[in-house]
Amino acid sequence: MSVQRKKIITTEIKYWKQHNLLPEHYCDFLLTLYTEGEEVESKPSSAILSKEKKTIKMQYIWLAIIGLAVSASLFIFKDNPLIPMSIATITVISLLIGSMNSRLLKKGIVPFLYVLCAMILLCMSLVVWMSFFEGQTMLLIALLILNCVLWLFAGRMLKLIYFTISGAAGLLLIIGFLLTSL
Repeated sequence: MSVQRKKIITTEIKYWKQHNLLPEHYCDFLLTLYTEGEEVESKPSSAILSKEKKTIKMQYIWLAIIGLAVSASLFIFKDNPLIPMSIATITVISLLIGSMNSRLLKKGIVPFLYVLCAMILLCMSLVVWMSFFEGQTMLLIALLILNCVLWLFAGRMLKLIYFTISGAAGLLLIIGFLLTSL
């Protein structure tokens, strides 16, 4: 096979490997086969890596802006809480569905999506309490306990230590508050 043809084929296989079009071990096998073992490991160029880092940073920034905007809208539009609550619910569901995306999982964005969902759910709980049950402290405490239990459960199920710690710490703080207020 000509050198030019091998180069084209190996470039194509590297593209498949980089974009996860074939499993990595298949691409490694094909690269070894076509390069006859001469090429050990191909690494993406620094330009590609810096572009991917910028893209990931922009995704984090946009997700943070969306999360903050949705959370702020819950408190700004408290005259009619149904509309911001609906938007927040749709946002949380969209973020959870987005967390199932394998590309985001490989980029490490999924834990950030979980944190945004937890923050929005906490804000939703506070808005529900402020809109419908203000003055009932025990219900606020119950909503906070529910959030902490949800964090603890999510931390244990998803093996995310920061959710486990925040859920446990939140529960301990609430218990401490209840013991000191008696």
